[in-house]
Amino acid sequence: MDHEKMKKIIAASVDEGLDDEARAMVEEHLASCPECRREHEELIKVEEVMGKMAFKNPPHEIWDVYWTSVYNRLERGIGWILLSLGAIILLFFGGYKMVEGIIRDAAIPLLLKVGILALMGGAIVLLVSIIREQFFLRKRERYKEIDQ
Repeated sequence: MDHEKMKKIIAASVDEGLDDEARAMVEEHLASCPECRREHEELIKVEEVMGKMAFKNPPHEIWDVYWTSVYNRLERGIGWILLSLGAIILLFFGGYKMVEGIIRDAAIPLLLKVGILALMGGAIVLLVSIIREQFFLRKRERYKEIDQ
């Protein structure tokens, strides 16, 4: 196997993306090739450093300033509205097609059709109820302006 292909396999071994046979082949090559062994050790160090990295969270004061902007709040609100509308349209269309298919399928017994439709109807009613409850509670939250 050529040296460049072996380097790619060694890089994959650091990410633990190899089977037992390939891992044994890499270990054998590393035992006989100091250049690849050195590169493998460097890759392991880079992987360790990358695993410890994380984005720094900005302080609450910065977020408070950010959310005081009408544009930022409006942008987020419009985004959620469009996402919700798209999801509702797709869910209703999919539900309509499924119900249509169930009703027209002569192979499905009537009792099973009624059960499936009752299950779907109940799930929709509960979903709408939960969403309405969350909006109701969010509007009446007494301590929403207090930082925790």
